[in-house]
Amino acid sequence: MFLDQELKNIQEAKNRLVICCDLRRRLIHIEVQDIWYGVRRTFSNLTLGLALAEQIFSFLRERKGRRH
Repeated sequence: MFLDQELKNIQEAKNRLVICCDLRRRLIHIEVQDIWYGVRRTFSNLTLGLALAEQIFSFLRERKGRRH
């Protein structure tokens, strides 16, 4: 009887550990995805910013060329 209860407690602890490990694995997966999306978003914003800067410089060059 005592050993049966001990085995049951060990099995329950093992099941809790399995659940915790699975949740940790899922959390890490979500965090990695979040980091990846952040990098992609930053790269996209940087690309957009560079394209905008290029358009502004082009506009200023054309405007300067018309003055002289």
